[in-house]
Amino acid sequence: MSSSEEMNSTGTTASSSSSGSSSDLDALTLTTVTVQWIIFFVGTIGNITVLLVLMWRRSRSQVGTQLFVGSLAVSDIGLMFSTVWVEAYDEIKQGWHFGLIACKLHFFWQWVTMNCSIWTLAALSIDRYFLR
Repeated sequence: MSSSEEMNSTGTTASSSSSGSSSDLDALTLTTVTVQWIIFFVGTIGNITVLLVLMWRRSRSQVGTQLFVGSLAVSDIGLMFSTVWVEAYDEIKQGWHFGLIACKLHFFWQWVTMNCSIWTLAALSIDRYFLR
């Protein structure tokens, strides 16, 4: 079987044309990477803005809520820096090029920030329920 043929689900081979599918893949990859970078910039700038507003407008009556929202913003920034740009890079380069230690640290940091976001949202929901 040549490199331009591939096996389909019935066990027969089908020739694939290289001109039509590669341009679609490039457009899809470009769109995906563009959307991921937009998410990265909007998420990062938005969460930094939340932190700046929380520091600028301190309220003694809502310290708990501000702490939860600030914690959520910090964990979301950590998630933006550990996930979104890396996924965009992987979409272009097709694989991990940073080594084993960076790979393990990346997934650990992703897990930590994701769990911080989840548990902060859960604690914020409980806090809002009891203050109702």
